[in-house]
Amino acid sequence: MGMSDLLIEKWAAEPVDIEVTFLCPHCGHPAAAWLKVPGDDDDYAEEVSCLNSEETHECTVRLRRKNGFHTGYVEGHPGVKLSIHELDTSDDDWDEPLPEPGAYGHFLVAMQEWRSNVAALGTPDGGGSRNRMLFSTLYSIAEAYFSDAITGSALVDPTVQRKLIKLEPLGLHDKQLSLDTVLDNPTIVRDMILATLQGLSFHKLILVSRISETAFGKPILPRDKDARTLAVASVQKRHDCVHRNGFDTEGKKHADITCEYLSRMGMIIEEMAQSLDNAIKDAQAKRFFEDLDAASAPTNPRGC
Repeated sequence: MGMSDLLIEKWAAEPVDIEVTFLCPHCGHPAAAWLKVPGDDDDYAEEVSCLNSEETHECTVRLRRKNGFHTGYVEGHPGVKLSIHELDTSDDDWDEPLPEPGAYGHFLVAMQEWRSNVAALGTPDGGGSRNRMLFSTLYSIAEAYFSDAITGSALVDPTVQRKLIKLEPLGLHDKQLSLDTVLDNPTIVRDMILATLQGLSFHKLILVSRISETAFGKPILPRDKDARTLAVASVQKRHDCVHRNGFDTEGKKHADITCEYLSRMGMIIEEMAQSLDNAIKDAQAKRFFEDLDAASAPTNPRGC
């Protein structure tokens, strides 16, 4: 056995950390777990519990490996979609993680868990610490989705990159690069956009809506005036909860973060996320058909 074979054998024998997520077929609550799968096991099964706070259900998740890739399913429930994410340690030295694939699916699962937590942990007291924690968590879920969805689209689509460069708040429209710099760093524009987006605060809903309108042709703030006002005002409220323990700049405590408020804000965030997902998909479909038309257009012979 050669050295390369020994390395392959060692790699295959090392355990692999795999995250599995799905919606419980019994109650609809999210179920998630990190499984440490033996590297030399091509067929592995483990019980995974859902996150229902009232009645926990267990399902058997079976993972199979072929050609170095894992697939899986929930035993006895062929209609349940199982998401598999293998831990990637190749970017351990990278300060900021790259966008997660399937961002909207992750968002939906996170929102289901959040609603379960609101039902289990929310209190009638609109100024209570639990409700502030749930409110801050809602924003964390929203920020993660907005960041991954927008950044992920920008990284793979030059059309989106061109549009974002022109967006003044990003500060890229007046950047000038020498030819030597471009030759030495062919991906410098993409890298600059990535660094800029990773530095943004995606809890600033007005800015996120402007980015969506510029890059994908559709703003995502609610059309309803009252909902839009509530969404915009919530940005400062989130800041006060995160940085001032729920007090505004005048020392007045936010006492209106009730379960009803949380529910309303959850609906608004979900609507904004769905609008962004639809806008991204519509823009992708439009460019696909435009490219298809351009490729099928007849070309004139030279000289005609």
